[in-house]
Amino acid sequence: MLLEGLAEALIQLVLQPIAEAAIHLIGYITGFVVVPVATLGHVVVERHEEGVDAMAAKWVRAPSGRIVISAGLGSIVGFLTWLLIGGAALLIYFTSGPS
Repeated sequence: MLLEGLAEALIQLVLQPIAEAAIHLIGYITGFVVVPVATLGHVVVERHEEGVDAMAAKWVRAPSGRIVISAGLGSIVGFLTWLLIGGAALLIYFTSGPS
């Protein structure tokens, strides 16, 4: 009983924040690369900068004409990219094989 409570506390207090930060970081980096490539540079993801507040809107149009999406939305796009890649890999794995 005590060991189960300790394990649950460890998961909630230590492992969950680490996993959330890793997923956000991987999603952000992937979105930062994939969004401009997929839109041929018309849409970019906002850069994280020290001392600068995050965007309040999901997207804004820059004076250069580009659309800048928020870092959170870029993370979602990056995470969905990895889900799509994983789904395609599973589909290929299960449909190809010995005939």
